[in-house]
Amino acid sequence: MRLVIIILCLLLSPGTYAQITGLAAWAGLVTKSPLGSYPLLTPCRIEYDLSWNNLVSAGTAKIRFQDLDGLWVARAEAGTNGLARALWRYDCTMASVLDSTVLRSLYMEHSETDSDETVSYRVQFRPGDVVTEAKVSPKKGAASLKYSICPYAPVDDLQSAILYLRSQPLAAGDAITRVIQPFDRPYLATFTVMTRESRKVDGKAYPTIRLDVKIRKLDTTRLELASYKKMKTATIWVSDDAWRLPVEMHARIWVGFISATLTKRELLIGPNAKATLPASMVVKEQ
Repeated sequence: MRLVIIILCLLLSPGTYAQITGLAAWAGLVTKSPLGSYPLLTPCRIEYDLSWNNLVSAGTAKIRFQDLDGLWVARAEAGTNGLARALWRYDCTMASVLDSTVLRSLYMEHSETDSDETVSYRVQFRPGDVVTEAKVSPKKGAASLKYSICPYAPVDDLQSAILYLRSQPLAAGDAITRVIQPFDRPYLATFTVMTRESRKVDGKAYPTIRLDVKIRKLDTTRLELASYKKMKTATIWVSDDAWRLPVEMHARIWVGFISATLTKRELLIGPNAKATLPASMVVKEQ
């Protein structure tokens, strides 16, 4: 299991799969509606607690949304803590850049470190495809570098998927399907709006929109759709207010029940609202 930026990353951990079908059959499922009319998110910082089986505090995740000259940038860090860290030491960081006018992903980088190795991804989202660099650096032995190209576009990263989703009306019964790449491979994710309800999170009541989440895997080069056997169910509660960000997330996966709960959200102003860009946003094919 990976503990990553938010519960969606946990849902998208690598696992075994069974082939279902190819591009021709699933491409029509992808939601291609333009951006909705809901106002763009204001620069902010949010924090989550992550837990396992409602018994063990597993870690924390902190995310910043900032802007810079027509670009929208998310930076995040997460890691295990407490007993979970004693059992499994894990840390990760992420940076994501998109065009704020159309919420289209441009570049993403992600690095995660456990007791055995560091795995780093650099992903460039191009008009006709997605090129990915994956580097594995074991604590012992030589590092390896791999490049791959997904011949499908457009593809979201987690940031652009979240912001596109929140822009939509999100009426009960709506189903939104997007191709998302959070690491080194794409997934087909469907978010179905179930209902609106009040939800108490960390002692505070929020008006929320409850979403059911279904994840399926895509082969990077053949674009064959596949089932995702390691996840049984997943639910996200998005605040039904000006923020429209997840306040709680649940998933039942092969190791049990995992969850993320919002503990802090605050607006960023002045210099704190301005982003910095990664040193390079070009991934060269080799």
